[in-house]
Amino acid sequence: MSWRPSVKLSVLREIGWNHWDPIRLNGSEGGWQRSNAADEYDRYMLRVARGLQSGEADQTLVDYLVGIETTHMGLVETPTLRSRAEAAVAALREEVESLTSR
Repeated sequence: MSWRPSVKLSVLREIGWNHWDPIRLNGSEGGWQRSNAADEYDRYMLRVARGLQSGEADQTLVDYLVGIETTHMGLVETPTLRSRAEAAVAALREEVESLTSR
């Protein structure tokens, strides 16, 4: 197995809170930096980052985030659900690609 650089936790949080944010935490308490819930999306963003690093398709990871929001969190599907998940995956892909090109 080859070594891959890790995405910084702060970057994962920025992406989770600014692009995905299914429970609308961003804007409350001044963003993740000042929130008691800063780690709320960590495990989901870590899963997506690992998936990208191991070559999983973007669509699979978008579907994962959609499933987390609708099934795991039990939230109602909104018109922005898929576009938010796509934005989060795209932002993480950029970060992962920038790490591997260094």
